[in-house]
Amino acid sequence: MAGKILILRWAGSAYDSLGGLLELIAQEFAAQGLNVMLFGANGDGWPQQLVQALRAGDIAFALTMSGIGTDLSIDGKLIWEAAKVPLFNWNCDHPCRFPSRHVIRNRYLLHGYVFPDHARYNMTYLKPNGIAYAVHLGIPPRSLFPRAPLTLASRNGRIMFTKTGGDTAGIEAGWRNYGPELRDIVFTAAEELFHSTTTDVVPTLRRIAEPRGIFLDGDNHLTIRLIRELDEYIRFKRANLVMEAILRYPVDVFGEGWAHISWKGAEARYLGPITWRAMVEQLPHYVGCLSTNPMVDESVHDRVFFALAAGVVPIGDSNTFSRTHMPNLEPYTFRFTRERVEQAVEAVLAAPAEALARTETAWQALAVPFGMRRAAHQIAQFVAMHTLNARWGG
Repeated sequence: MAGKILILRWAGSAYDSLGGLLELIAQEFAAQGLNVMLFGANGDGWPQQLVQALRAGDIAFALTMSGIGTDLSIDGKLIWEAAKVPLFNWNCDHPCRFPSRHVIRNRYLLHGYVFPDHARYNMTYLKPNGIAYAVHLGIPPRSLFPRAPLTLASRNGRIMFTKTGGDTAGIEAGWRNYGPELRDIVFTAAEELFHSTTTDVVPTLRRIAEPRGIFLDGDNHLTIRLIRELDEYIRFKRANLVMEAILRYPVDVFGEGWAHISWKGAEARYLGPITWRAMVEQLPHYVGCLSTNPMVDESVHDRVFFALAAGVVPIGDSNTFSRTHMPNLEPYTFRFTRERVEQAVEAVLAAPAEALARTETAWQALAVPFGMRRAAHQIAQFVAMHTLNARWGG
């Protein structure tokens, strides 16, 4: 591929996670012999500096994450179209987050998603270009963890849980200020969707709302707002359930938003926020890595992929992806009940050597088909056909 790959590295994400992920994918492009240029999307003047970089030419395509730079324009035209440089926007979140970025109709902007579930939502309800792309974040190279996998004796015998928490009471208080119909809709949906996935949200909202005279679609302002609020609420509620279940186990908890949890007498330790780089450095020393997926069924949280690369047992909620591609790790997965969470954690702690052996088997099976190198290859292939990234006649 002639020309450079320009990667917009944004340092404003929580704990610099997006910046770290983009550096990793840049390394995978470089490993394929491609010329990579990391562009710092920081500071007040970065949009103008980006325009200058594009005007300098010799850029084959650009890559960003979570919409950074997607909607920049000059003279009423997207800068990507003006420069004739396709941009692959690799989204970690559901389109309900900054929805305006997910509906831009332009052949030079490719709407990509870490989770196939979110790509499917784009195509079902938004479909600006008539095409969306799913590229799993993937398993990083084991070289990211130079000493992995550590022997069991070299580990600390504990489980890592990096998660931002939140008290759902505040969200519920806001819902109580809604009018009676909308209040009933959102509270009923929150109860019904606790064990569900993204695919179920709009059909559930429709079923609840239509008897009340409200007919919704997935690209309506009200629907998008409700999805965003329900997504946040259910994530926090699930994380709170997991947290309450693990307090009596040797778990190190990192992240913000856990002031509402009582740590008195707990075996678990709350250690506060941790940067992405520090997480990478510390992860191999643990026996298990606990995580919760967003409301997805067709992929898993990046912590699962990182745990596999680090030789650490991933512990999290089961879904179609995990059952299909990591069946030998199902003893360490759960549904969102306290009993199931406890069973998954105890399965690791009771027989850590077996759990680590199962993890190594899973890593060997998935490292290539679901590796970051394959993700980089897919992105390059999708961008190469960007001239077809448009509706017929559009």
